[in-house]
Formats: sequence, C-alpha cells, structure tokens
Amino acid sequence: TATGPSFLTSAEEVVNEACKNNYLLRRFLRGQGPSETVQGGSSIKDTIMFDEESTFQYYEPNQTFTWENPQVVENWEIQWRFCVDHMAYTDAEVELNVGTGMSRAARHTAYKRLKRIKEQRLWTSILNGMEDALFSIPSNGAMEATTGTKPYSIPAFLNEETNGLYSGFSTVQGLAPATYSKWVPQQKTYGSTDVDNADNIISKMDELFLDVQFTPPPSHQEYFDDPSLNAMFIACSKAGPRIYTQLLRSSQDTFVTASRQDPAYQSPKYAGIDLVHAPKLDEYAGYTGGDNTELGATKQGPRYYFINGNYMKFVFHTTRYMYQHPAMRHPNQPFTTIVPVDSWYNFVCRSRQRQGILSPDGTPYTA
Repeated sequence: TATGPSFLTSAEEVVNEACKNNYLLRRFLRGQGPSETVQGGSSIKDTIMFDEESTFQYYEPNQTFTWENPQVVENWEIQWRFCVDHMAYTDAEVELNVGTGMSRAARHTAYKRLKRIKEQRLWTSILNGMEDALFSIPSNGAMEATTGTKPYSIPAFLNEETNGLYSGFSTVQGLAPATYSKWVPQQKTYGSTDVDNADNIISKMDELFLDVQFTPPPSHQEYFDDPSLNAMFIACSKAGPRIYTQLLRSSQDTFVTASRQDPAYQSPKYAGIDLVHAPKLDEYAGYTGGDNTELGATKQGPRYYFINGNYMKFVFHTTRYMYQHPAMRHPNQPFTTIVPVDSWYNFVCRSRQRQGILSPDGTPYTA
C-alpha cells in the first residue's frame, strides 16, 4: 500500500480506441500537391468541357468555308464549408496532475503527457469528423444550396439513382445531369454472388472498369487528362471485400500464398485497384426502401464505389488548413483555456463520369 501505482507504458502512450479501422482521408490526400488541395478565393471554381461541338469536316479544293467559334466550357462554383474543433484544459486539471515535490523533469513529463492526451483527442475528433462526412447522407439544402453548411459527400456525386441525382437534388455543383449527360456517374448492377454466373460481381466489374477508363489519343496528349488509375480505389462496406474474396477463393483450386494453405486475401484487388473497407459504409443508411442500409434496402447487397481520387478530392482554403488559433480565455471562465482549430474546405468532384458504382439489381440476395 505504500507503493504508488505505475503505468504499463511510457508517460506519453495512450491507447487510442476512438480511431476507426480505416481512413479514406489518406486516399484522397496521398500524392496530391499543395496546388491541388489548397486554394484561396471567396469560393471554389472550376471549368469543364462536356462537348467539343465538332467543327471537323472534309472538303474539296477551293471550297468556300463557313467558320465557327464554338463556346464549349461550363463553369461550376461552390462555397466553402467551415468546421471547428477545440481542446480545453483548466488550471486545476493542469496543477493537480503535478504533485508536490516533483523534480523539474518529472513536472515537464507530466505536463507533456497531459498535453499529448488533449491533442490526441482533438485530432482524433477532427479527422473522425471529416471521415464521417465522406459518407454522410446527401442533402440538397445542406450541401448543394449556397446557404448550406455541410461539405459534399461521396454519395452526393456517386450513387445508383437515375442520372446520379440523390433525392432532393436537381443539380450537382450547380450543373444539371439532365442537361449534361456526361455529368452522370457510371452505373452498373449485378444480379448474383455466385462464381459460375455471367451476372456476378466480377463480371460486372469487368464492364464498369471499361466505363471509367479514358485513354487519350496517340498525339496532342497535353490536351487530354492523364489516364492513370493510380489514384483509383474501390470503397465498400465490410460485406464488399468479404463476398468478393469468397468469389476469388471459389475461382481457383489452390490458395495464392507461398504455403498454399492461407485462405486470407490481405489486400484484394481488381485490375490492380485496391478494394478498401470504408467503415462508415457499414452503417450508411442512404439507400432506397427497407431500413435503407445496403443489406436492408429494397435492393439488397454490397455496393462497390469506384472512386478516382484525381477527380474527387478535398480542397482546403490557403489560410485555414487545420489552422490552430492562439490559446484564449473567456472573462466568464478565467480558469479555462481554449485552443480552437479551424478549417475551411469542401469536397469536390471535377468529373463524375470517371467515377462508377456497382450495385445490386434487386435479385434476391444471399450473403
């Protein structure tokens, strides 16, 4: 009883059980330069060309021509969204963590440990909040409207509804898919999870993969987008990789590991593209009918989101990218210190036809 308690690990280590199994954030920020993810200005704007309005023609020598000057670009503009988080500590909290008689080094360690716990909670809260927003249920008033407060989510751009328009939307980033047919995501459906079926998940991935590929011509490639799919990944709920992996197992007579005895597929892929578990999709309830989850909706079964991170990405404001404000105290709470962290950003899509979704067609589903 005369011996005080001790911690199993070092003074700085705290097990973070608030973290998620996986984060899509890193997929969208990986490989992106500052000029692509950080911008200034009063809003976020971009230009897009849906149709070249061809002026190409064959002619006879000495023929008279009628010259044209097509105006082919459309502009979209969206607003910044603002989010804030903070860490707080009180004088009592700080002082009571430091016992009397402690050496200067021991006091420093105690302060440092408390500060790290506060920062760990803060950054976990911020990143979990942004991660959750990626698969929040689309809302026209909160996302599309100028007066909205929420950033766009992935399903606002990529879903299985007609023209890729979620309920309540008539435009996406101000552009109407009914007017611009190329402002619609690629959509395919599967009807079976059996390996010996031409309508199964793998077969339909074959079709969808061709739809999201855009290969430039052999010359003047500087006027066409990079066809690289290095930024593409396939986001899905836990059921997605599980069923896909079972299809892979059923398609062969030996396992792919060196021992031929390990049935696990550590990183299942399609055409070299990773299938990525998005934990938020395990509970996402934005589908039509039933209880609105993917296994309880009218059309039951996992969805596979083919996402090209070159054309769907975060854009942060130059002056407010995870900006930590100075510590402050309010006159009414003189013994409490607050440190706010402010971010101005939105989640944007530059090309919807380079994104695709594979969804069930309504055939009775067996897991």
